[in-house]
Amino acid sequence: MYLRAVPKHACQTDLVSIQTARRLLLAGCGLNRAPARATKARVIALVRELGFVQVDSINSVERAHHLIFHARLDGYEPAQLAHHTEHSRHAFEHWTHDASVIRSDWLQWWTHRFEQSRARLGQSAWMRERLGRNWKKTLAEVRDALSTRGPLATRDFPRPARMGKSEGWWDWSPHKAALEFLWRTGEVAIHARRGFEKIYDIAERVHGVQPERPAREALVAWACREALERLGAATPREIAHFVWAITPTESSAWCAKAAKNGEIAQVALERLGRAPRAGFARIDWKKAAARVRLDDTPRLLAPFDPLIRERARLTELFAFDYRFEAFVPAAKRVHGYYTMPVLTGERLVSRLDLASDRDTGILRINRAWHEPGVTARAADACAHASAARLADQLGLGLAWPTKPKRSALRAP
Repeated sequence: MYLRAVPKHACQTDLVSIQTARRLLLAGCGLNRAPARATKARVIALVRELGFVQVDSINSVERAHHLIFHARLDGYEPAQLAHHTEHSRHAFEHWTHDASVIRSDWLQWWTHRFEQSRARLGQSAWMRERLGRNWKKTLAEVRDALSTRGPLATRDFPRPARMGKSEGWWDWSPHKAALEFLWRTGEVAIHARRGFEKIYDIAERVHGVQPERPAREALVAWACREALERLGAATPREIAHFVWAITPTESSAWCAKAAKNGEIAQVALERLGRAPRAGFARIDWKKAAARVRLDDTPRLLAPFDPLIRERARLTELFAFDYRFEAFVPAAKRVHGYYTMPVLTGERLVSRLDLASDRDTGILRINRAWHEPGVTARAADACAHASAARLADQLGLGLAWPTKPKRSALRAP
């Protein structure tokens, strides 16, 4: 059962203010300090600090996982991340709430996800349809090919002639479906990427022997602790949805018990536009918040940045109503196909609709929108600085739009 509201008799519960929650979250997302110079060591340190980085295929500006590093490091190169996913194996690719690059010492906890995927996908009509009528034979063919031939991509398998209308993104061949099934269930792993194409291999050749599956109780405790370490203070639902490894019911039960035992703090969470919500915080949340020193470097955040991805929390803590509109029909878009928020200090001051024009070597800002509560001059300066910084990171020139517009949501 979710904890949704603070009971009237619980007035002794400490209140985590919006400002405190923002600062804890910014620190947990690695956005409270000035960008450091990127090195392989700093890239993997950031993966470990964040826990995971979401991977996305859209390349309108740059792929989202690389943009997450660009926001936090200067001089970042995609090869620095590839070193850790393909050579040192300090990180691996799998699913959290979406496809992600994950710190490798968390692999043991993914054994639960592998088991759940086997049960779910094995009964999925959607997956069976893509695997085809002879799905057992197809799975066996893929296993045998990987075992005998080594790392392979989808293109290394024959593709049958299309029958009927293509389904676009989900127009998978049976062998592609088999590779994805075996990857989701942990039997194979991503060995490397060729461009953005996955190269698969037998999991043991990538990760070594699969670790023992921990008890479910241990998984719940781990997931809650790791979430609170990075979120600072959150609702049970937000805690459960950090890595999407447990349910909100499990999160709520564990947090209530841990708070009773003095391991974490039960708190009230101030949120913009609504009554305080019941939640939990790391036991040292007051000291942790007091230690946060904010950095005012203007930086653009990817649509799937850790700070951005929980849209309701973003609105309630930052008064920033954000929607990723790449999948919205063009006529219904408000801000643009690929819009990135601008962060400076603890404020989201603007959003830019932008794209990389690689033929001309230009980062093109199509439109700029400034948030209320920030002067036009300050917002414009931050927007320009953030765009110039990203253009430099990507090795592109910069083209700026006409007069920026104003967004409508009020400031906190």
